[in-house]
Amino acid sequence: MIKLPFFKNKINEKTVDVISIIKILKRILKTPQTNTIHSSFNSKEDVIIELDTHIQRLIKGDFSKIEDLIILFAPTSDLQEISIASGWGKQFLSISERFDAAIKDLIYEFNLKPFSNS
Repeated sequence: MIKLPFFKNKINEKTVDVISIIKILKRILKTPQTNTIHSSFNSKEDVIIELDTHIQRLIKGDFSKIEDLIILFAPTSDLQEISIASGWGKQFLSISERFDAAIKDLIYEFNLKPFSNS
């Protein structure tokens, strides 16, 4: 367990890795050229709120919506559509690859069973 200045509580390093990737994506989303027209989000602020909600859950150790977070980063997801429409599609692919590796480590670390009914 580690403690970083921007986290109030000690949280697992694997969780910090996922949160750090989400924060990178948030910085990109805040740029003026962000276009959400081909996504289910009405605005970039809505996307950022969604990502902030996931960050808050992760900080609390709440993995109840981990499937929703995984889907956000999936191929042809809203985030990919936003990245393509906003001109940073290749950068998103790199970020999503990092996310895939980090979320896989998190799932293993906490023995999570995303997308299973058990």
